[in-house]
Amino acid sequence: MAKIQSVEPNIADLVNGWLKDYKLDYKLEQESLNSEIDKALSEYESKSGGSGGNRPDVKLLIQDSNLNYYPVLIEYKGYKDKLVKLDSNNQVENTNAKNEPNYKNINSYAVNGAIHYANAILHYTSYTEVIAIGITGYKDGVGKLHHSIGVYHVSKENLGIGQEVGEYTDLSFLKKENFDNFTSKLKELSLSQEELDRIREQKEKEINASLVKLNNDIYKEEKGLSENDRVYLVAASIMATLGVPGKVTPLEKEDLKSSIEIGNTDGDIILRKINSFLEEKNLPKAKKDLIVRTLQNTLTTENINKPVNGESQLKRVFVKIVDDLGIYYKIGLTTDFTGKLFNEMYSWLGFTQDKLNDVVKCLYVSNFKYDYDGRWVF
Repeated sequence: MAKIQSVEPNIADLVNGWLKDYKLDYKLEQESLNSEIDKALSEYESKSGGSGGNRPDVKLLIQDSNLNYYPVLIEYKGYKDKLVKLDSNNQVENTNAKNEPNYKNINSYAVNGAIHYANAILHYTSYTEVIAIGITGYKDGVGKLHHSIGVYHVSKENLGIGQEVGEYTDLSFLKKENFDNFTSKLKELSLSQEELDRIREQKEKEINASLVKLNNDIYKEEKGLSENDRVYLVAASIMATLGVPGKVTPLEKEDLKSSIEIGNTDGDIILRKINSFLEEKNLPKAKKDLIVRTLQNTLTTENINKPVNGESQLKRVFVKIVDDLGIYYKIGLTTDFTGKLFNEMYSWLGFTQDKLNDVVKCLYVSNFKYDYDGRWVF
């Protein structure tokens, strides 16, 4: 029996023709959209699980009348049954039974691939809403081309899982005169409490798998770091990258230069960001000073800041932490994330220390409050 031929080139020709007719400024696979999105796609794990190199078939950045920008990522496939792969809960199945990325689905199905790209945007950029579109098709017995479209909203609000917006036969909803109506539909989308709870539970399992892998990777690949060091580095990296909206910008990977200049090593840079973060969270001075002093002992040691082949050990560890864990606090899982992180990091240690307790608990800082007696509550 003859192998079925992919019609992906035909689908690409059809849809790119629509976009051209709509007078939209679309960018093809190898073209640049903007530096922030380009960088995010480059740094995120590829559809096959490798390092970087994500290239959606089409990229757009569309602005509504309220001046909000929406990245739009389109992925093409060329077979009838390759639009989307859903799990038993009718959600896009981009993770496997081990709570790891399901690269087979991500690579094989149009919507799954588009949502994978959308999560790269959530992880590494300031955009909190992305439109992920998958399109595939086939030719019937007389050679007529048929197509099917999946349109999903991927956002911080739906924890990056993706929600189907509706059924569409073309992409005319992206046209300038139709786009406001489309984005109003996005605002009407919501998840039931049951769905949210289920997704949060799934994300918690993913967090656990990521933390176990992170600890093992650092233990195997980074020599000279104790159990305490590993915990402190995770806590420090997260505090430095959380930021405070409008007041403290999150620390980015490229901000670390592996410099040996006094006062400007990677450890110094991270400590300055942590100081700013804790100041804005209004911790009691004694608590703040204890946390900074404790982290400083690890962050400013000579060996961890010494560049080898142009990169310090501290920067390597920081990059790995951001790459492995950043998505969870970017999509608003701060409370769930820190709770799971707290429990997992304690399992890395054979004993409990009060100072360590204070540092790890500081990851709850965005939810700190005083109780009725005026005591600080974690």
